[in-house]
Amino acid sequence: MQKRFRATALVAAFLLPAVVQAEEEASPLSANIGLVNDYAYRGISQTKEKAALQGGFDFKHHSGVYIGTWGSNVSWLRDAETDKHSGNSVELDVYAGYARSFGAFGIDVGVLRYNYPGSYNSTWRQETGLKNPNTTELYVGGSWKFLSLKYSRSFTNLFGWEDSKGSTYLDLGVSYEVIQDLSVDAHYGIQRVTGPGYSYKDWKAGATYKLAGFDIGLHYVDTDVSKREAGGDNDLQDTRLILSVGRSF
Repeated sequence: MQKRFRATALVAAFLLPAVVQAEEEASPLSANIGLVNDYAYRGISQTKEKAALQGGFDFKHHSGVYIGTWGSNVSWLRDAETDKHSGNSVELDVYAGYARSFGAFGIDVGVLRYNYPGSYNSTWRQETGLKNPNTTELYVGGSWKFLSLKYSRSFTNLFGWEDSKGSTYLDLGVSYEVIQDLSVDAHYGIQRVTGPGYSYKDWKAGATYKLAGFDIGLHYVDTDVSKREAGGDNDLQDTRLILSVGRSF
């Protein structure tokens, strides 16, 4: 009996550190899913102010290298169509990059491809005035404590705008945990579109609360695009409140 106890204790002594280490090490794989009452991208509704179901998967190596994908239902391409239909109803993004933290500082460099599966032939392009909407951007970002700054530059036409290669987006953000499980955040962005020489600003402010494993957010979103520029009653760029519920795994 004593020998058996000693043998068991010896095995436990060797295995326990490995078990503890395995528990402490975070899995390189993660997933997320969420529901929003409006999918606003850079201040502009992608779903005609209707709900969107979203989600994605990520793999991050301990070296800082990561790759992932994210998707959402969208309607903005269909909304631009009258006769010829692309068949698109989904945005599917694929990205890869490198992110590391150095104390209170962080860096993030990568490439992002926005994919909109569908048919964009010459008839469709003539009808909508758009080119192929699939877009590739290179981004570089930095962070310090609760502040972040990110610069993106397109290497293709930007979401179908003609001759818009080289368009840029500057994103300044802040996120601060006020109390446990409650964070406030804000964002200010500047979109510049080459070719047509168009630019606008957007901003967002709100809070996120963690409850029973879910992230519940409420945010105010707006842009400086006037209703006249948006096309009369089209208010897809105007003030909105967006409610979101999400969870990460």
